[in-house]
Formats: sequence, C-alpha cells, structure tokens
Amino acid sequence: MQVTRAVDYGLRALVLMSHKPVGERHYLQELAEGGNLPRNYLVKVLKSLACANIVRSHRGIKGGFSLAREPKEISLRVVVEAIDGPLSVMHCLTDPRSCSEVGACAIEVLFTRLRTSIVDYLGSNSLQDLLDLQSKIDKGEGCPVVENALAACCETPAKRKK
Repeated sequence: MQVTRAVDYGLRALVLMSHKPVGERHYLQELAEGGNLPRNYLVKVLKSLACANIVRSHRGIKGGFSLAREPKEISLRVVVEAIDGPLSVMHCLTDPRSCSEVGACAIEVLFTRLRTSIVDYLGSNSLQDLLDLQSKIDKGEGCPVVENALAACCETPAKRKK
C-alpha cells in the first residue's frame, strides 16, 4: 500500500493551515508556496477536504480555505478517506466479484487484518498528533517509531543473523 500524492499534499496543507486559528483564511497560493505543492492539484485536494467538512472554502476576492475544526478533532482516517475514498489494500476487499476465492482465502484474511490495523491506527490519530510529532522532530527529539523502522529496513541479512 502506498499513500497517494493527494493524501500527502492534503496532510501538508492541513499542517500549514494549523498554524493559524480555526476559521482563519489561507490563500491557495500561500498554501501552495508554503508546502511546495502544485497549485492546480492542491485546489482539487482542498475541495475534497471541504466536501468532508475538514476545511471550509471561502469564495471571492478575499476567499481561500480555513480549517473547519480544531486539529484534535480531525482524524487522519477521515482525511485519507475524504481524499482517496475508503482504504483498500487488496482488490478483493473492495470488489468481492473480482476474486473467486473470497471468503475461503488466507491471503484475504491477512490483508483484511492489515486493513483493519491501518484504519484503526489512522482513526486513533488526529491532525494534532501529527503536529505534536512534527514539533518533537523539529526540536531534535526524533521519532523512535521511524528510527526503529529505518534501522530494521536497512539492516543487512548478515547483521540480522548476529
């Protein structure tokens, strides 16, 4: 499973928007430049977030976008699903007609569990949790989860045997 660019851009825009109080407007250009995001693509992502009541869209010359809720009230699952739709890790989980083994397959069970874990994890973390994590990283406190994951994935087979 890979997080789409749209989700990446949406999260980056939400992080930028979180630096101002809820309801305070951000111009599209400001968000695009601040996050180094393509403007035309970003507007589509923000419209998806507006449809899910995560952000508000303001029309007119003084328009723009603002957070609709406090960061602690915005779950990462809601953000991902607002942009990409329901999370899918395997075709048969979203379209049972695509596989003749549905309901009788260990692979399906494995990926159903994986999907459940991911959805639960995203649902239990908010935009505020993401902001807090970024603050720790900015202070040089690092992120043990990421550091451990990087160490594990970068280990050579010889190192693992020791």
